[in-house]
Amino acid sequence: MTTLQNTSRANLVRQRRKSKTRSTQTAQRTTQTARQAYHRSSVYLPVEPRPMARRASGRAARNSHRNGYDIAFTLGRANVRAPAIHLPQLGPRWVSAALTLLLGFMLYTMWTASPFTIATAEVRGNQRLGASQINAMLGMIGQPIFNAVPALMEANLRTAYSDLESVKVHVGFPNRITVDVEERIPVLAWYQNGVVTWVDASGVAFMPRGEFPGLVQVAANNTPPQVLLDPNLPVYEHKFIAPEMVQALTELAQVAPAGMPMIFDPQFGIGWQDSRGWTVYLGQNTKDISMKKVVYQAIVDTLTLQGVQPSLISVEYLNAPFYK
Repeated sequence: MTTLQNTSRANLVRQRRKSKTRSTQTAQRTTQTARQAYHRSSVYLPVEPRPMARRASGRAARNSHRNGYDIAFTLGRANVRAPAIHLPQLGPRWVSAALTLLLGFMLYTMWTASPFTIATAEVRGNQRLGASQINAMLGMIGQPIFNAVPALMEANLRTAYSDLESVKVHVGFPNRITVDVEERIPVLAWYQNGVVTWVDASGVAFMPRGEFPGLVQVAANNTPPQVLLDPNLPVYEHKFIAPEMVQALTELAQVAPAGMPMIFDPQFGIGWQDSRGWTVYLGQNTKDISMKKVVYQAIVDTLTLQGVQPSLISVEYLNAPFYK
């Protein structure tokens, strides 16, 4: 009895397994039939692009998956595969290189373009010095405005032309240069060894230009006492004569006979050539000038009464005047 029950139970289990297998196979056949009812080759629209599979390693493999796409689409039942499209990825180095090239091109264009080329400089304030001379010394004609350095041009002009007391250079875009100058006013015409030099009130000497009326004529038989120079001053500020001597010459010229040139001698100082045949020296300063005139006139009167014809009269020192 027990064996019969065990056999019936085993048969029941096998029947159940067969029933489940048939149900699963039926479901699979139904699913396959449903899938076969829709085929993607029957659709004429492009399918979604999918990344192109490439065999690469490292960074190249990552870039290829990021930049390359294999696009597939269908024409009827035929699968057509288009070539891969590579999209370059521009990094910061490429952007920097492009900006550098662009800026270089702009600089080259501005450096060579005619709107930025200097044709001439506008000169203002000059009286004796010509604008063409100033332009020639600037050396900027035909040069780009970017080469203009105002401080350098000012120093070059004052070094070349010591008769310029002040120079101011203004640079404006696109190609404008304006030069404002102030010329020195001469007060002395210094004659020495056949060469004439103009001297202003500060003692700076410079080359004569044209005519300037009212200058005190000074005939020198030697150079004036050397002026102590400041090594920090530029060469165009160096003095030829001490300003005190310039003042003495201009004041003593008012005491000398009209039309008579002043005389400078390193030993006896400043004087003039008297029309009666002798040379008068009053020293190198204007100290006690009124008293020196009185003493000088007294000596002349005494020598005239005595019938003495001197060649030199010196009243540089009031307590020790003399004549030769």
